[in-house]
Amino acid sequence: MSHADTEWINNTSRNSEPVPPPPEEFQERLRANQKQYMAFADSMIRAVHGKSRYSETVSVKSFDTIISKSQEAFTLLLYENGYKNWLWTATNDPGSMSDTSGGGNTTDSNCPVYGYTSRNGENPPNRNGGWSTEGMLKFNELYRRVAADRAFDNGAFGRVYMAHRVSKFKSKKRQRRGRGVEEVTILDDLGDLQALSDPENNAAEV
Repeated sequence: MSHADTEWINNTSRNSEPVPPPPEEFQERLRANQKQYMAFADSMIRAVHGKSRYSETVSVKSFDTIISKSQEAFTLLLYENGYKNWLWTATNDPGSMSDTSGGGNTTDSNCPVYGYTSRNGENPPNRNGGWSTEGMLKFNELYRRVAADRAFDNGAFGRVYMAHRVSKFKSKKRQRRGRGVEEVTILDDLGDLQALSDPENNAAEV
């Protein structure tokens, strides 16, 4: 999951674009900002769901039928949990790759720790899957937000997002076709041989 976020941050940096928004922006607006939430879905929710399965279904089925409320809420939680760490790592230590269990590979003391999975004596990593009590309460809050947002949105985001994914798929298909190998006609004399073996042509010549 951390790879998906650092990849997103690195891509925006290479293209001189703003870094991905902080988690508070996504959580506050969710589907109300369709363009922003589509970017979040493309980069983060797709990574959590599984890129291959996601790409195969999201352009033909509604987003809300593919992604459960709990999976959407969990992705928002993961994003908040690691955002500061991943942003710092991508900016200051791009050669280091953190994990989502809390701690990361970088030893720089300036690197922010994970929000809800940092290892300490009170919350050992094997309890509650490594999540703190605050993290679990945050998940419940996000789940309620997602459920309310889906009810209010009433499928509008799903329709727009499906069209977006169809357009994205067609664009990639055109790019692959543009990079295809040029078709070359192979020379042969099969036509001449076929003509010689055709009895009607032989009779006409006689």
